[in-house]
Amino acid sequence: MFARQFRIQATQRRVIEVRHYTKALLRGARHYFRFNEPEVELEDTTSPYIQYPLVTKEQMKKITNDKFKFEFAHKSFAHHSQTTIPTIHSLSDLTVPSELNSLLPRRRPQGSPADTLSIKAGDDAMLVSPTIMAIADGVSGWESKGEHCSSGIWARSMVETLSRLMTEYKLSHTPHHLNKRDIDQVLDDSYLHTSHLMDLQKLRGSSTLILAMLSGEYLKMISIGDSKMYIIRNGEIIKTNEEQMVSDLCPQQIGTQTLTQLPSDMAWVDSIKLQADDLIVMCSDGISDNLYEWELVHYVNEFLNEKKDNLKAVASKLLIKAKEVAWDDYAYTPYNEKVNSLPKKYGNNTSKGGKLDDMSLCIAKVVKN
Repeated sequence: MFARQFRIQATQRRVIEVRHYTKALLRGARHYFRFNEPEVELEDTTSPYIQYPLVTKEQMKKITNDKFKFEFAHKSFAHHSQTTIPTIHSLSDLTVPSELNSLLPRRRPQGSPADTLSIKAGDDAMLVSPTIMAIADGVSGWESKGEHCSSGIWARSMVETLSRLMTEYKLSHTPHHLNKRDIDQVLDDSYLHTSHLMDLQKLRGSSTLILAMLSGEYLKMISIGDSKMYIIRNGEIIKTNEEQMVSDLCPQQIGTQTLTQLPSDMAWVDSIKLQADDLIVMCSDGISDNLYEWELVHYVNEFLNEKKDNLKAVASKLLIKAKEVAWDDYAYTPYNEKVNSLPKKYGNNTSKGGKLDDMSLCIAKVVKN
């Protein structure tokens, strides 16, 4: 009991520290990790947007010491949006101060932008690269609470900040690989920084989170909520994350309303030793609520092994399959099973038909580095 109270008090102190950054810090903000590069000042020193240290090509080379890398492909569909076309950036182009996306950190490790992409589809945000992949599913409903709410902005800022701090933390630990304590620290720091960035814009929002990162010959995994990750070897799922629910149909989430608890206190964290040719499929619940696990594995095997499609084609076809179910009024889905299995106190549950939602999907093949 005393330990729990101490952790909550420590969390609150850290939140207060973050929210009381001084103007001097904002004018030349740097994270806890400092490098010997010259600092790059913001052109407008009154701007509240934070500029972080650049990472050189030489530094990037130091941390490319994993046994494997990802060959990856991705697809997205934006249901909660005025446009169904995802917003895709390389992480070298951020940003324009007049746009809300300026909320996000300016960027990026030199040498990584060409193969690191940030994708925003509706309230979903996804980050894909040869070493780290993440999906944050923004929780819908915030926008109905007022104009100063955006789960999409929260989601994208969270995965971007997490990726940047992972890079910085790897640099500070090289040649050693990150352990669970390190990953917990990066997760918590990313959350506090994202909360601070949202606070600067007086925005509110929240998301689930799933992340996979290479570390030597292991895959480190983080999960909060109900987005899914499947490790497939020889045509079978050998590892998947545990769904975390706050209540029936309400997933665990992190956001501007959860400042009394750090993400590391609620996250599912695990690791698995990889082999060459392992497949990693990550998706938001827009995919997993419409496709059963056995369906997803069947389609991956069919498209990749039988039809010899490349990863990009496999990702596209998986998205099409999920959308076909989502628009089918008579389909029976994993989401229907969840609803229909609820206690009778909720009434007679007769859910049927696909579930329309934002969809984010990434499929990666593990290859030798």
